[in-house]
Amino acid sequence: MAETDPAAAPPAVTGIILAGGRSTRMGRDKASLDLAGRTLLQRTVTVLAAAVDEIVLVHAPGQSLPPVDAACPVRLAADPTEGEGPLVGMATGLEAARAPIAIVVGVDMPFLQPDLLRLLAAGVADGARWVLPIEQGRPQPLCSAFARNALPVLRAHIEAGDRAPMTVATDLGMTRLEEDAWRAADPDGLSFIDVDTPEDFAAALVQLEEREW
Repeated sequence: MAETDPAAAPPAVTGIILAGGRSTRMGRDKASLDLAGRTLLQRTVTVLAAAVDEIVLVHAPGQSLPPVDAACPVRLAADPTEGEGPLVGMATGLEAARAPIAIVVGVDMPFLQPDLLRLLAAGVADGARWVLPIEQGRPQPLCSAFARNALPVLRAHIEAGDRAPMTVATDLGMTRLEEDAWRAADPDGLSFIDVDTPEDFAAALVQLEEREW
């Protein structure tokens, strides 16, 4: 994995990949799943690198991640404990991020669209502290963007026992990105397809074959 060059310009946008989940519904580590010749982690890294200046891979303590190639520096950050949920992973990633804007995605989202990721980052650049897309009426916190200065809010909620991302929405003045705002960047909503189960994995293979990705 690439290292950060101390002499390089500070990054404008950090990409955070949450790879430390237990993958209980899949039955094995999702990051290492081979999807048409590339691991899920590599697919996520490749797309994210097109929209960010550095990537932080958040993993569970002791978790071994498959190697990746990226067009930007990639660093590792370990959650303090295993199995604490996505809010803790988000905080771990923000703690490690060097940029003022961070795009957070799950490791199991093989069809992320760079234009959508850039749209999320642009919302934070315009002053939002958390830009959260809404897809079919459902918030998508694992494909969203934070201002790095949101970190104290996340930490306060974690210390209070919260583990669900949506618990921070009010305190961050969450900015909803409705479908009519993001559809031009991702007409089919592909960015929100995740691979949680073996059935999802089989469907993703079909999607790849149909689209010849």
